[in-house]
Amino acid sequence: MPDAAFPKSVVEVVTTLAEIFRNQRKSEIVELLESANATIEQINYDNWNGGTYTWALRLDVPVPVFASVEPRLEAVEKEIATKLAYLARTYPNDHLDEVTITPLSAAAAASSMRFVPSDVEVQRIWPNGLFRLFLSHVSAHQVSVAELKSSLRFRGVDAFVAHIDIEPSLEWQKEIEIALRSMHALAALLTPDFHSSNWTDHEVGWALGRGLLVLPIRLPVDPYGFAGKVQAVRGSLENPQALAIRIMEALLSNPQTHSEMRRGLVSAFCNSPSFMITLELCDAILELNDCTEDEKAALRRACVENDQVYNAHRVRAAIYDKFGKPPPPAPVAKADDDNIPF
Repeated sequence: MPDAAFPKSVVEVVTTLAEIFRNQRKSEIVELLESANATIEQINYDNWNGGTYTWALRLDVPVPVFASVEPRLEAVEKEIATKLAYLARTYPNDHLDEVTITPLSAAAAASSMRFVPSDVEVQRIWPNGLFRLFLSHVSAHQVSVAELKSSLRFRGVDAFVAHIDIEPSLEWQKEIEIALRSMHALAALLTPDFHSSNWTDHEVGWALGRGLLVLPIRLPVDPYGFAGKVQAVRGSLENPQALAIRIMEALLSNPQTHSEMRRGLVSAFCNSPSFMITLELCDAILELNDCTEDEKAALRRACVENDQVYNAHRVRAAIYDKFGKPPPPAPVAKADDDNIPF
């Protein structure tokens, strides 16, 4: 077959399809299209009428997305193909009327990522150097989620919330993608309207495709699909402080996230802004048995340099008992009277 290219780019084709299905309220197909690694493949050629080409749209999607449509796979492929026929009507010599949907494994998804965020981009998204947690949520709860973000910050977690963390001048979808590519884990805030969003399940699919922890937060919806294999955290957005504590504890208890969360917790303790936060974090710190020597030294320094730690009731004694006392200060050299020039 002679080499050729379909008259429209695959990005334009898939974007147009997604917009059509979005307007028809077919959120499951929109999610599939927006999560796909899409290509248009030439599958046949006939020299009739100056050359006629036949094309197929190949959609490789994350396993969780594929699993959700697999029981109706042929029907979904046919429904997408029907829309493709309308898109290709203006190109009589190019027939794009076949669709195949195949699962993309986690390893393949990771290897097919288009870019790795730069250090500058990561610093912009996660400015505090703490545990990087993507909060997947429905925008209707943005006020409560903002309060949760603030509560998590004091407990060693940098939480990404799209409507807060994206600067107005930046392209919002790219910023979300950077956050998804550089997060340590994702928390799915399972409110009753979570599944109705075009984005939330897609974000969960990203995390699963990267092999990261998806932490279900029951608010009060039970986890579903592949995210259901992890024990859900129970809580309420009406009490963000209590929920933040439970999320911190869940990240510490999970082997996949423990080390990063431990580093975030130590950093939060060392920079504690209040006695109350110090006392709360101290309880969690004292449960740690795998701190590095650098982390132990940082904890000891905090007991000297941060007055919100130094003056917190019995905290210094507890930290010193667990991680050792700081070395005594070096003695101050005395002046030699014989060298005084008068």
